[in-house]
Amino acid sequence: MKAEKFYESYLKCEFLNYLRLGDIINVRSSIASEYVLGNTGRRADLAVHNGSRFIGIEVKSRHDTLARLRDQLDVYTACFDDVMIVLDERHVEEGLEIASADVEVFEVNRKGDVSLRRAAEIKPRIDPNTRLQLLTIQELKKLTGYCGNAPAKKRLLLEEAKSLPKDAISEAIAVAFRQTFSDTSQNFWRHVKRKRVTPDALCHLSRFASERIRLREKQYEKARFWDAWRQDAFIALQEATA
Repeated sequence: MKAEKFYESYLKCEFLNYLRLGDIINVRSSIASEYVLGNTGRRADLAVHNGSRFIGIEVKSRHDTLARLRDQLDVYTACFDDVMIVLDERHVEEGLEIASADVEVFEVNRKGDVSLRRAAEIKPRIDPNTRLQLLTIQELKKLTGYCGNAPAKKRLLLEEAKSLPKDAISEAIAVAFRQTFSDTSQNFWRHVKRKRVTPDALCHLSRFASERIRLREKQYEKARFWDAWRQDAFIALQEATA
């Protein structure tokens, strides 16, 4: 795998291609990149609704750390029907220790090949309180049937929504997600067509994506420079003392 494919954006592409080949996603699937998870302070690297399942995907590249992974997965498993983590091979052993039994763990090796390292043994325990945070005030008003003239407070709408059947909440979130990301998903699939997903296609999925990709790749280039500098300095020191 080329050096630039250690970047998060390339791992996202490789995994989307993997899901597509496995018929888990297709042109009818809605996809978001950097999906904001309500007021939890977290974003899903990728979120997908494939018509039947709401899937949250966290990606850790070679240059990332797993310091926040446990907290991230706690939020993911509260929100999504299925949770997947995609790890560069250097993180796999640590990731397997961190991930709970309700998380699927995938590995991307140096060649860019994706493989399932551990299937989920149980389904995530979705927390209605956290999941409902994914809805806007307008979406909550529609879900609860709010008809008042006074401005609705989100806190009160959330309290009322918690008592609704789980299926009704799931359907409301699915509809809201698909409506919100319908245009960007259609643009993405029109760009991809029958080709493999490439990083330039990701920019069609999120208004945050292009800016964050550039920032991350700049950080990665800097990290690679200093790694190479340290290695050259170590070799030079050994030669000088030989």
